[in-house]
Amino acid sequence: MSDVAARLVDYYEREMAERATRPLADEREQRLTAFVELLRDEGLGSVVEVGCGAGRDGVRIAGAGVAYSGVDLTPAAVDLCRGLGLDAHVGSATELPFADDSFDAGWTMSTLMHLPGDEMVRALAELRRVVRAGGLLEVGVWGADTSSEWTDDGGRYFRSRTDEGLRGLLGAVGEVVAFDTWTHFTDGGHYQWARVVVS
Repeated sequence: MSDVAARLVDYYEREMAERATRPLADEREQRLTAFVELLRDEGLGSVVEVGCGAGRDGVRIAGAGVAYSGVDLTPAAVDLCRGLGLDAHVGSATELPFADDSFDAGWTMSTLMHLPGDEMVRALAELRRVVRAGGLLEVGVWGADTSSEWTDDGGRYFRSRTDEGLRGLLGAVGEVVAFDTWTHFTDGGHYQWARVVVS
């Protein structure tokens, strides 16, 4: 495990129980509700979540009657998810423990911006591998008007990409059919969300 990954695990091991009780932000809640409705409308029967955390999204997705599997680097997160009855696995976004074309859809929020170097490219390639062609992928990350990388006081690595940069990476996975941003800060930071039809 890399130093970046080890620091992420250490951080989230310490705060995962508190995170489990934290409500989702309004915009995230709206996107999750819309995603679950889309799964039903499109008849999509299986979802992989990369960065399942404390299972807050997973419970909602599985509650829609779809087959759900989650992956997280942090054992405490996986334990919490399993305690909620979710199928969850300790693993890396860059090496998903699933066969090709295993899922109809993928969901990953506030996870891929923690990947250094070309690891986000590798993680998106993994999602493309395990989500069938024509399936849906929804991605959310913190981005910025100017690309940058830093480590916060808790030891977590972040890499922010511009909207154009993120769209470019997602275009290698499939067609970006929706893209939005919110929570804009004066320093240019903001949240980025996209829906992709996997090619």
